[in-house]
Amino acid sequence: MNQKQNNFMDTRTIIAIVLVGIVWFAWQSYLTKKYPNMNQPQQKVENAQKLETTPPTSTQESPKSEPPISKTEVKAADVASEEKTLVFQNDDISFEVSSAGMGIKKVVLKKHQDREKKAIQFAQDATVGLFAATLTSSGKAIPFSIEKKADNVFEGTARVGESTIRRTIEIQPQTLALKNTVVIEKASALQGLGFSISEKKLNLPPSSMFAPSTEQQESFVHYSGKRDRINMTSTSEPVQKSYQQVSIASVGTHYFTAALLDKSDLAPEASVIATSKEGDPITAQMTYKFAAESAQLNFQAYAGPKLQENLEKIDPLLTETIDFGFFSGIAKVLLITMKWFYRFVGNWGVAIILLTLLVRALVLPFNIASYKSMKKMQKIQPQIQSLRERYKEDANAMNREMMDLMKKEKVNPLGGCLPMLLQMPVFFALYQVLGQSIELYQAPFMLWIQDLSLKDPYYVLPILMGVSLFIQHKITPTTMDPTQAKVMQFMPIMFSLMMIALPSGLTLYIFVSTAFGIIQQQLFMRDKSPALSTKAMKA
Repeated sequence: MNQKQNNFMDTRTIIAIVLVGIVWFAWQSYLTKKYPNMNQPQQKVENAQKLETTPPTSTQESPKSEPPISKTEVKAADVASEEKTLVFQNDDISFEVSSAGMGIKKVVLKKHQDREKKAIQFAQDATVGLFAATLTSSGKAIPFSIEKKADNVFEGTARVGESTIRRTIEIQPQTLALKNTVVIEKASALQGLGFSISEKKLNLPPSSMFAPSTEQQESFVHYSGKRDRINMTSTSEPVQKSYQQVSIASVGTHYFTAALLDKSDLAPEASVIATSKEGDPITAQMTYKFAAESAQLNFQAYAGPKLQENLEKIDPLLTETIDFGFFSGIAKVLLITMKWFYRFVGNWGVAIILLTLLVRALVLPFNIASYKSMKKMQKIQPQIQSLRERYKEDANAMNREMMDLMKKEKVNPLGGCLPMLLQMPVFFALYQVLGQSIELYQAPFMLWIQDLSLKDPYYVLPILMGVSLFIQHKITPTTMDPTQAKVMQFMPIMFSLMMIALPSGLTLYIFVSTAFGIIQQQLFMRDKSPALSTKAMKA
């Protein structure tokens, strides 16, 4: 008897291919949003970790700048005509305090290195240092007469017209924070005081589908209970934004930041200004305006690593400069848990493996329910095959009969999805932890993996991950017809290709989780009872 041959490009196959395409383009859309420059030609990186200040220009003025005051209004009788600097250094940091606005210059973090093994530096070639006091009317740094009162205390005095400004900077060695106290007499004579952070826009490598960038420049402002984070690396248009009732203003990269944290009774404003051109300044300025005759400002300044424990000691609000993403609560728990494991094992890669096993243990009850569903699915496979043969010309009838069969046998075809869905927030949170946490920056694992925040240089882990995903797909029972199943076999390959350049720490997590899931599935799916005969349905 002649049988009609199955057409490979039938409706169900086309639907399967469309679904695969949707997943692919959805993932591409996500990467395009997260890494907007991924389709641009790659350019050379020029010291991505170095934050350097530049002289203020007209583009740095606040959008609501007021007419400049005359030169005679700034008096500095007690200040030398040339800039004076005083040095501070300890085992962790060294920098100079400048008489120009009492900004800090030539900052060197002695215990942190960039990927080229050079010490992290801020404001090496700056004309105006970080956190310098400037006049909002002119944008110029105020000349101070400065002196060193103690090893970690600097004081300065300046005259601006009728106003007298006294500023004290106290370095807190345990956190590297700079405690600032500014007292102004006849403050109402001033239009306002600004304290600025300025960093050159760096030529960072663009992102691509298979090579997401490991470094980004960004500004962050916490204002009126809201948060605004701007990815400066992806900015193709000039930025000029202003904010009210500001708590934090910062400019930095994934792992290091320069930040101002307000502690005053007087709520400041802030502005963020940047162009799209490499080498131009990215400037964040916190501004105070006065109505009373006298005023006192209190704020913390910080230039250093985004070390969560350290930032919490300064102020818990300052930890928001770390971008943990939408699942920040889960990310912080993951980081705390990994740090707890690290204290015992002394290796961040091993800590990630232990975290993986802990996550698998937490979702074990859901996995058991999933395995039971898959076991029932496995036992009714002959009946499903019989239905396919019987209703191969009537897809609607076949789907209806299959649903009735699963309902009768109490099989949930989506039962295996729940554990995976529960782990997705962990996956995205861990991605942020590995990409944003200074604790894992340049952290070695073993052998060829010497930086868990970068991709596997030899792609060993991505290959192992792809193989494990393929095996897991093969041993998982499905209700798809053979053609659809063959199409879906390419999903692990596509998934692996899309993740081939992700941080090796994240790839390690996926591989260990998948391998452990395969072992679990083999153990729970093993049927120790006598084989149950399954009567095939009559054709």
